[in-house]
Amino acid sequence: MKAKITLVLMMLAFSFSWLSAGFYETRFAEDNRVVFFIKKHPTLQIQFENIFLTDEDEKPLDRLREEERRAVINYCKYRLGIETKLKTQEELEACKQR
Repeated sequence: MKAKITLVLMMLAFSFSWLSAGFYETRFAEDNRVVFFIKKHPTLQIQFENIFLTDEDEKPLDRLREEERRAVINYCKYRLGIETKLKTQEELEACKQR
């Protein structure tokens, strides 16, 4: 009986951490690292992409591909708590500033 309770508690702890923790990798030439964070909203996605932390030149909003735009929207929502549709350059800048 104690083993079942322990197993259930471990599964609940794992589920909670899966829903509330995330990470992204920085993409610099020599200093790559993994950054863990507490999500602002629960989601099954645990790996995110922060397109702002690279050695590449920053792209304006009109040059972002659809997958990059989706990555920024998800990053802003779950990492920063900013819900945006990313329609203006100012919304993109708000995600960069944090």
